[in-house]
Amino acid sequence: MKYSIHTAMLCASILATRAFAQAPDDAGDAGADAIIVTASRIPLEPRQIGSAISIVSAEELKVGQIRFVKDALLDLPGLYTSTDRPGDLTSVSIRGSDNDQVLWLIDGIKLGDPSSTTTQFSPEHLVTRDIARIEVLRGNQSSLYGADAIGGVINIITQRATEEGVHVNAEAEGGSYGAVNGGASVLGKHGPVDFRLTATGYSHDGPSLADPRTATRPVTEDDRYSRYGFSGRLGIALTNELNLQALGFWQQAFSDLDNSRSDSLDTVRKQEYAAAVQANYLSADGRFKADASVTRYLARRTYFGSSYLPYGDIYKGTKDAANVNFGYNGGIVDIAVGGSLEREKADLRTRDFNLPGIAADFLNVRTDNKAAYAEVALHPIENLTVTGAARIDDNSRFGSFDTYRGTIAYVIPEVAGANNVKLRASYGTGAKAPGLYQLFSPDYGNPNLKVETGEGGDFGFDMNFDRFTAQLSYFFNRTKNEIVFNSTGGPLGNGGYSQFGHTRKNGVEVAFELKPVTGIAIRQSFTYLDVTVDARDTGLFLRDKGRPRHIGSTSVTLTAIENLTLTARVRYRSGIDTSSAFGGIVAPYATVDLLASYAITPSIEVYGRVTNLLDKDYQVSFGKNQLDRAAYGGVRVSF
Repeated sequence: MKYSIHTAMLCASILATRAFAQAPDDAGDAGADAIIVTASRIPLEPRQIGSAISIVSAEELKVGQIRFVKDALLDLPGLYTSTDRPGDLTSVSIRGSDNDQVLWLIDGIKLGDPSSTTTQFSPEHLVTRDIARIEVLRGNQSSLYGADAIGGVINIITQRATEEGVHVNAEAEGGSYGAVNGGASVLGKHGPVDFRLTATGYSHDGPSLADPRTATRPVTEDDRYSRYGFSGRLGIALTNELNLQALGFWQQAFSDLDNSRSDSLDTVRKQEYAAAVQANYLSADGRFKADASVTRYLARRTYFGSSYLPYGDIYKGTKDAANVNFGYNGGIVDIAVGGSLEREKADLRTRDFNLPGIAADFLNVRTDNKAAYAEVALHPIENLTVTGAARIDDNSRFGSFDTYRGTIAYVIPEVAGANNVKLRASYGTGAKAPGLYQLFSPDYGNPNLKVETGEGGDFGFDMNFDRFTAQLSYFFNRTKNEIVFNSTGGPLGNGGYSQFGHTRKNGVEVAFELKPVTGIAIRQSFTYLDVTVDARDTGLFLRDKGRPRHIGSTSVTLTAIENLTLTARVRYRSGIDTSSAFGGIVAPYATVDLLASYAITPSIEVYGRVTNLLDKDYQVSFGKNQLDRAAYGGVRVSF
């Protein structure tokens, strides 16, 4: 069965497609000349970008009935998501990276929890209701964005009012497992002022997070999950050239917790918010631009249960940043320079392992980082763009380290009737300092950890025909001193953090879309990943680092009947062997979803979907129970 599924994946990648690539229609609502915000500090059109980037538009989120941001990543090449269950603790890997090597941004705000084990951002509670598009930049981007970007960058761009007047849109849905989901947005613009306010909520009643098939004792508890939140922005154009805006989000979530092999009565409540004040200047001739921002992200997790303090173990992480960037468009030569000041702070109040539930360990630590960067884009001849970037970081605990990056993009126009074919390549280095918890945790910390460093790149091509778009990439990455949890180390001998010697990752990404006739779109993504760990320096071993070698998504969308959209979607992965680290064997699987929507009027739409149509028993991560066959239905309104 294992080899049959692998063969099916390879065949599907040849026969059909997914094009969340940089085809013009996917570059956001602005079309072929839209600026890809994340790909460079210099405004570049899609045809000038030498990196591999995927775009998910608001329309694609709607057609795919995607409720949580993490689920939008399931259909992108090069990405691995540790769960497809709503609310479940989520790790996201780009090209085999760890979760803490992926930088998350919302409208330019850096997200990341310094009180977590690795300063990583956990995206399980982010919903899609207020999103205009998602940009995913794959590959090493530390020279542009600093630490946390060794694997890549995920930038969420939220909706903003662009038309005069007030507009309201809302949706509500319900379905299996007592699921209730809804949200509403109010957007408005009057002269120089624009605003948006969004409210969202979601809840479901189960089933258990622990999979009964791999549990070591009976699983009887249903694990519920709920969240609600608000987001918004307020902007004002002071002049034709100068704009100010304030934006952010706040959300709270409540989750039951389980062990990988058994039930647990533990729960966690998480509150988080992000906020920013930004100023943007663009000269009248469009050549000079400047922007500045002050941002904060805060996450507070409180754990309840018999093994925690009576009032809960508290983990509070804060990430503050001030940024300034300048750019000049010189025609043949474009230049961008900038800098940032960042502070990460972790406040922990947890049980003492020696006196559980009685005494507490207190941890209040911080680290500061100063950085400066420069980037140059050259356009020496028509259709050729070359970029180079360099950055230096000064960390208050680890001193200074530098990173660099280069890309090249060349467009071959009018090839075999195509709009264009683009050849591209990129190469860069990265660095990431250990997290505060990894260094100073009273139970697991290791103050002798070193800075992780990496280097890697990719090359490939993007094709854009009238009825066919495609993206193909070969990528490679090498990481040194990658931090890992060692179950035999730590200050108490019950586990602690150590470092691999070298980790090597390489693979192939395929994404394309075929429209054989009007009203039919066949889409595909496929990733082959090979991870090798050289652990001779530490004696540690982790096969494939818990990543599947093959990941794919195939979908067919029909819009031949007026106002009716039908989609069939298949997602599949090869098996994972995690027995050498923390779990066991995760079997290969494939799931099938059916989706439909019908526009009753231009302002009212009904929709529904059946997920896991064949009622497949499967696990994405070892021991985690996914949802059986489930059905959902809802309505959208706008006016």
